[in-house]
Amino acid sequence: MELGLKGKIALVSGGSKGMGRGAAEELAREGAHVLILARGQDAIDETVAAIRAEGGVAEGLSADMTDPEAIAGAVEYCKERLGRDPDIAVANVYGTARLNFDTATTDDFRAGYDLIVLSAMYLARAVVPGMKARGWGRIVTIGSFCVKKPHWHIPLIVDNVTRAGAAALNKSLSNELGGHGITVNTVAPGFIATEMALAWMAELAREQGQDPAAAAAALDATIPLKRQGTSEEIGATVAFLCSQRASYITGQVVMVDGGLVGTPY
Repeated sequence: MELGLKGKIALVSGGSKGMGRGAAEELAREGAHVLILARGQDAIDETVAAIRAEGGVAEGLSADMTDPEAIAGAVEYCKERLGRDPDIAVANVYGTARLNFDTATTDDFRAGYDLIVLSAMYLARAVVPGMKARGWGRIVTIGSFCVKKPHWHIPLIVDNVTRAGAAALNKSLSNELGGHGITVNTVAPGFIATEMALAWMAELAREQGQDPAAAAAALDATIPLKRQGTSEEIGATVAFLCSQRASYITGQVVMVDGGLVGTPY
């Protein structure tokens, strides 16, 4: 399937590892020129090198997604080095700390809002003017299944609250930007076997006195497809939503969860 992404400029935050890397690699395979934003320069360089080794076009910058000036600087980099600002923006940040209502402070909620909601808003503020000027754009946020089914297996109340807020932001943006040829969607992954997630779940199992392998098998058993997903599967979904083929999809929360969330809508 031709996705119509050749020559597009795609800015991918958190694009050096996990699901963000999956998105960056898939967009590059479809011919997009990818700019990866993340904090760790070593991981950025490794991912850029891997994309280039496959024949893709990629560059990387170290940036803090909670810093609006850093995000604006990345867009200026696109203009100066790549000829224009991004056609595609993928918002992806790591989740919040493991906290329940008793342990989460007011400052924890504020920090979570900055990390999950405001970072997506800063990115949209930086890329929307150029998208409007061209009459075409794609904004995709990599969120979480907790938008529809709050985490219950581990204490992540701040993530539950703020991920829902980011999805609401995208829905609102889709209403305002649709007339400019800009689509805005949220990808809601289920349990995805990233390096960080696997280490996190193994640590949690040990804390609870469980064997990590047995705990992972029990988790898989709760998923209709009986396995955890991959970063590549998330990346493929992101690439499709950014494509010409998905031009009539906007304002949606797209579940990529192996059937985990048991609601029909």
